Amino acid sequence: MKKIVFFVAVIAFSFCAQAQDYTKFQMNRATMFSTYIAEKMELNETQQQFVYDVMLARVYNSNATIKAQNLTAQADKQAVYKSEYKKAQEKLAAEFGAKDARKMMTLSNEARKNAENK
Repeated sequence: MKKIVFFVAVIAFSFCAQAQDYTKFQMNRATMFSTYIAEKMELNETQQQFVYDVMLARVYNSNATIKAQNLTAQADKQAVYKSEYKKAQEKLAAEFGAKDARKMMTLSNEARKNAENK
């Protein structure tokens, strides 16, 4: 009986605890943002890693929401991007303060625009 309960628990856990799989694009995008921000603001490695994690979550969550809701209209996508931008800024503000968080988000937009122009 204990084996059956254990087996069922393991199966249930495996369905609930699937790891997030980040795409190469998402990781590269987060790296681009965090590296650019770290260079401009002279962040240490720990701070840069925190920024990377926030930016990766931002990119991943935007993509996941757009795919889950099957959004195709640019206006709908922009609403998702704006929401994730705000969430990322709030996470950064909790760690670095509101002023630096705003600057980091401005720099992330600058990095994105620079990458699009290449």
